[in-house]
Amino acid sequence: MSNPVFITGGTGLIGAHILSALLEKGVSVRALKRPGSDLATVRKVLGYYHPDADAVFSRIHWVDGSLNDPASLAAAIGDARQVYHSAGMVSFDPRDRKALFHANAGGTAAIVDYCLKAGVEKLCYISSAATLGKPSDGELVAEKIHEETPWRLLGDESDYAMSKYEAEQEVWKGVDQGLNCVILNPTIVIGPGDWSRSSSKLFGTIWKGFPFYSSGSNAFVDVRDVARAALTLTNHSVSGERYVVVAENQSFKQVFDWIAEYLGKKKPSIPVSPLLGAIAWRADWLQSRMKGKGPEITRATLASARKQYFFERKDCPAP
Repeated sequence: MSNPVFITGGTGLIGAHILSALLEKGVSVRALKRPGSDLATVRKVLGYYHPDADAVFSRIHWVDGSLNDPASLAAAIGDARQVYHSAGMVSFDPRDRKALFHANAGGTAAIVDYCLKAGVEKLCYISSAATLGKPSDGELVAEKIHEETPWRLLGDESDYAMSKYEAEQEVWKGVDQGLNCVILNPTIVIGPGDWSRSSSKLFGTIWKGFPFYSSGSNAFVDVRDVARAALTLTNHSVSGERYVVVAENQSFKQVFDWIAEYLGKKKPSIPVSPLLGAIAWRADWLQSRMKGKGPEITRATLASARKQYFFERKDCPAP
């Protein structure tokens, strides 16, 4: 147990909570970061759970490196006994397609390759519910999506979803070669963190008084539950399995209302019609080009937000 645990994505929402959970258990942790990475989210998350947050933060051994540089990645992982791979690129900008596959699929392939060569005790890969098969528009929306729902191309998949699916295939290749691993497929992850990043943007958006809501539904889960599931399954004998991590299936309207009520803000009251949505993503596309930034709204994200998705999970193994 003296060898450290290695984690990628420690500067993100899920990774920071996994870091916090590991440090709480007194585990020696080595974490990958890019040179110049902003560590503010990690410090903020640790501050929520540890009264001595600065002292806890100082126990993290940060290593500069990149998922796209196998040599630096191998040096960073070193003699780690376990690897939590939670890093990944999230973008719905069509211009980022190549970068998405390079980071998500290519980076995961490099992680798997090193874990096999070094004989790492276990790999925990944080994937996404986006890699699970979805019902087509003509099928019953009440059909729940689970770990065994087969992936299929329906024509409206985001590049992000496809890149994460390819990343999972790299993990399954590793399993075929004897890799001891478990895959987590979290649904929409919410929890304390940086409101300007990932799914936590929901809080920042509603705080600003966002008046719109979509007609769709999806599943949500607390980031702390994702971290707990990651530690539990990594330290369990289960291997070669994947698990949907989900708490509740809810409409976006209900979730938006809950957040607005908690923050003391006005609840969104304007439904996004197909016409309004079409205008919105085109306007956002034009604005993003003028500002030289990626779009906040895309045709793919709007299409997904109008759909009714329901998830269920299989039971986790007993400790």
